[in-house]
Amino acid sequence: MKSYPQFLGLFILFKFSILAWGKELPNVVIILADDLGYGDCEPFNPASKISTPNLNQLANEGIRFTDAHAASGTCTPSRYGLLTGINPARTGVLNTLLARGKAIITKEEKTLGDLFRSQGYHTHMVGKWHLGFNYPNQKKNKWTDQPLPGGPVDRGFDTFFGIPSSAGSDPMCWIENNRFTKEPTEPFSFPKFNIKGESITVKTKTAPGFSVEQASPTLVKRAVKIMEDHAQDKSDRPFFLYYASPIPHQPWAPMKKFAGKSGFGPYGDFLMQMDWVVGEIHQTLKKNGLDQNTLLIFTSDNGAGPVAHKRMKAQGHASSEKFRGMKAHRYEGGHRVPFIAKWPGKLAAGTTSESTINFTDFFATFAELLGIDPEERFPSVVDSHSFLTTLYKPEKRFPHPPMVHRLNALRVDDWKWIHPDRKTPFEKTKPGEYRLYDLRKDPGEQTNLAAENQKLADKFFQLYQKFDQEIKLK
Repeated sequence: MKSYPQFLGLFILFKFSILAWGKELPNVVIILADDLGYGDCEPFNPASKISTPNLNQLANEGIRFTDAHAASGTCTPSRYGLLTGINPARTGVLNTLLARGKAIITKEEKTLGDLFRSQGYHTHMVGKWHLGFNYPNQKKNKWTDQPLPGGPVDRGFDTFFGIPSSAGSDPMCWIENNRFTKEPTEPFSFPKFNIKGESITVKTKTAPGFSVEQASPTLVKRAVKIMEDHAQDKSDRPFFLYYASPIPHQPWAPMKKFAGKSGFGPYGDFLMQMDWVVGEIHQTLKKNGLDQNTLLIFTSDNGAGPVAHKRMKAQGHASSEKFRGMKAHRYEGGHRVPFIAKWPGKLAAGTTSESTINFTDFFATFAELLGIDPEERFPSVVDSHSFLTTLYKPEKRFPHPPMVHRLNALRVDDWKWIHPDRKTPFEKTKPGEYRLYDLRKDPGEQTNLAAENQKLADKFFQLYQKFDQEIKLK
């Protein structure tokens, strides 16, 4: 009698393995641009001055989401929300946390890597991490020959190749899995623009073989190799690839093939290079027969940086398209991002969805795709709402629960409720100070309707107040 439960357990495990390791589960690839504005690519801005043929092709073959949002208006919190399904406003995640020299994602906070790996996926990350490590000396930006705990390979990924932050941030060297590869010893200088738009020269050191210009193409080669190796191995196990591009974030150092090509300066050239990155990954999937069973997603971590936004506007290019604001803003231009999803035979090609979605929703969406109850298996995921049905029915606009945008800003349906000062603690604000915008009629957030809709504004104040009471800062 004792052998029966053991046999049943083996049978269940075998049945699970067939599902989790079989070819019916798709490969998943996420391409995340860095500081690419909503209006920086043609599928989302018909008046764009920059040519993006590869993104145009991807949009023609997939679904274009016009109301997609990063989890925040800056890099670190946005990536945190994408990977964990937790609104960074709930835990107080900001870029400034990196100064602690500690990993921002804790062991208890599970990631997309953990989710996919639990179902037998090979999980890979290539590119910009920007979520910290538990540095041995508790100081960030310091090279060390010791392991770097708390990074991608400790947070759900089988492999990692990339950089700790932007391509122009110290230490300027590669990380392979959980170690720096070579110590920065070679003097190096490169140009960039400060917040005032003034050109400055940064002097630092790089590791042998590392350069700002070669960062992006080197990372693309690694991503391509991962996909090619998977195809050659003919593995029954699907893969998840999270490609976090370091461009078009500063420093703007386009490859020679793109330098001067856009006619709109180095940022414009970098936009063309970002489009090339999408093409390289997309075409690799096609050439190796992987695209038919791959869900490919392209998006950006936040809006265009302030210097890029200003310089491109002066040349007639709207990096935020019709939306107000830019990177770091709670206005739409800070977090509304381009978003394209493609899965041949599963998702309707050449379609557009107006449904509101957020980076934090990735987790629940993929969990539903894999047949997993995230509340039961991954209790740390508290701000994720599946948009899988939206993927299958892009023509229908689905509602989204109230969505908090960083500090003192809230999105409910087509209403945007926001305090004009992005730094004042909620406890020091008053209901009458908030502004209310109807995004359907006023996407540029110019006409404050709070006075005419006082009951609605008060309701939103109460909604945010409830969220604020749940905040537990890291």
